[in-house]
Amino acid sequence: MKIVAIDTSTKQLSVALSDGTAILAEASYVTSLNHATKLMPLLERLMQEANWLPKELTRIVVADGPGSYTGLRIGATTAKTLAYTLGIELVAVSTLELMAASTGRTGRVVAIQDARRGTGFVGMYENGERVGDEQHTTVADFVATLPTDTLMTGDTEKFVEALQPFEIVAPAFRTPRAGVLALLGATRVPVDVHAFEPRYLRLAEAEAKWIEAQRHD
Repeated sequence: MKIVAIDTSTKQLSVALSDGTAILAEASYVTSLNHATKLMPLLERLMQEANWLPKELTRIVVADGPGSYTGLRIGATTAKTLAYTLGIELVAVSTLELMAASTGRTGRVVAIQDARRGTGFVGMYENGERVGDEQHTTVADFVATLPTDTLMTGDTEKFVEALQPFEIVAPAFRTPRAGVLALLGATRVPVDVHAFEPRYLRLAEAEAKWIEAQRHD
């Protein structure tokens, strides 16, 4: 099995190669969401270094959100194009699940992505299994009833006061890794390449404003 994993859902761009059991190559960059110009050159470099040819690939794994609207579109479009062109499987994995798994920790882990104005995209996992639905919510309200032995990861610096009672993952382990994404997606059921869309959990700000304007017309 030869897997390419792509994560463009946050400000960090991450790409990895895997045989399904081990991470063979991985590279990550903080690109200020300039993923469109960085993604393919980075992927091509990794494949050249690993002596992999596109025709040898068997599966594309992509982080499907929630996250940056633009970043998710770039990752989804690239993953779908590769899967369709090469006639191979496409697998989607939650960005929040990836963030929790990238900590390398067991127990109860909450992954948080900043969604501004005190809100976040939040997902809770226990020993790798999702607990409840991922959601867009007020972070302070979400964590208020959680046990204090819950581990926090992600954009924790945006919610310092609300997260004071909890252990926070060290900065080096708070960002999602494409290598972990590849391993998570190695055994998942593929999605329909044509029907696949990222999961935003909320409308992009421009879309929300447009819909609100229509209501008042």
